[in-house]
Amino acid sequence: MTGAGDVAGPWVETVGDLWPGAEVSFPGDGAGRDGRELCFLPNASAPRLLLPAGRPGVAAAALRRYSHDLSTRQRAARAAGAAAARTGLPGRTLRDRVTVRGGGPSVEDRLGEIVGRDVVVVIGLGPAGRANRKPILHALTPKGRPAAFVKVGDNDATRALIADEAAALDHLADRPLPGVDVPRVLHHGEWNGMTLLVLSPLPTSARGRRPRAEAPVEAMRALAAVDGLAREPLAGSAFWDAIRATPAALGDPGRAGRLTAVIKEVEARHGALDLDFGAWHGDWTPWNMAWHRGVLRLWDWERFERRVPLGFDLVHYRLQERTRGPGPSPYARRPGDAPDVLAPLGLPAAAAEATLDLYLLALCCRYQRGGAGPRGEAVRAQADGLLDLLAEHTAQPIGGRP
Repeated sequence: MTGAGDVAGPWVETVGDLWPGAEVSFPGDGAGRDGRELCFLPNASAPRLLLPAGRPGVAAAALRRYSHDLSTRQRAARAAGAAAARTGLPGRTLRDRVTVRGGGPSVEDRLGEIVGRDVVVVIGLGPAGRANRKPILHALTPKGRPAAFVKVGDNDATRALIADEAAALDHLADRPLPGVDVPRVLHHGEWNGMTLLVLSPLPTSARGRRPRAEAPVEAMRALAAVDGLAREPLAGSAFWDAIRATPAALGDPGRAGRLTAVIKEVEARHGALDLDFGAWHGDWTPWNMAWHRGVLRLWDWERFERRVPLGFDLVHYRLQERTRGPGPSPYARRPGDAPDVLAPLGLPAAAAEATLDLYLLALCCRYQRGGAGPRGEAVRAQADGLLDLLAEHTAQPIGGRP
């Protein structure tokens, strides 16, 4: 059975990286005059955040983050938690703590230089088992005003994703999207052997509520067309060239052979079809966005691509939404409602079915490439599950039931 120390271990290591040269201890032994404490929320056995102790305004601000994924009850609970945090009482009851003493200039010092004001950080860490688990920092002023969001690249995989996100946001900076707000890159550079991507904070509010079933179709259409839409046959597209190049990059003859067979079958079915190609966010989900004052705020641009079939964002959004529901994963069996899902974009049935196949194949290729790299075991099961699904589907006669 995993103990609190085992779960907290990566968090404590992250603190050591962010306060280089400091003495970091867990369980905390009291900060005294020469140190500081960070509190696990809610505890070290199931950590969500590390909060700076004695900063009720910072704790309250950290809890006031809302996304479209939250229900009305969850929004009310989060608002109540933020209000309570301002009193300081919840912070005093958080018993699991990390103590930090001494050390050289910390990440707070570096971020203060970048944003031009004193900051403290709230630390988040991706779920255990993810290949791209990385620290996410919410930098706030000592009184709790948002200053920046920071992604920390501490290995080759996370550095590559951070570089991709920086490039995507730089590309979009000169191409405004009507009704959509994206972060600005404040800084992208090296510090203490890690890469920091410092982004402007996007405001969210408990009052920016819309029906959870409402997908931002017009915003997705605007993003797809940000560099213009190009209609061309699938087999002649740059997108398809990248798909066909994937098996050679895997280094596993068995997986590469199976993936090649699937790619050939998908091309036989859809290669001559004319499709509209445009940009996609790459991970547009209800929890990566929020409405605030009538504007859609959209974050996490690591997977942005500029030439994919129109409809990828909407398919991804709907399937990821279904992962929150009961029952088996929506990726365990090919969905049968592609024409209905993609109808808001005006895709005819044949294009919708092709778009679903191509989305599943693109996601499979993404996971297969991730599975071939360091920490690949974290996504290998997903990669092989999608490959099994596609192999089963493409083995059926064209026109058969998925």
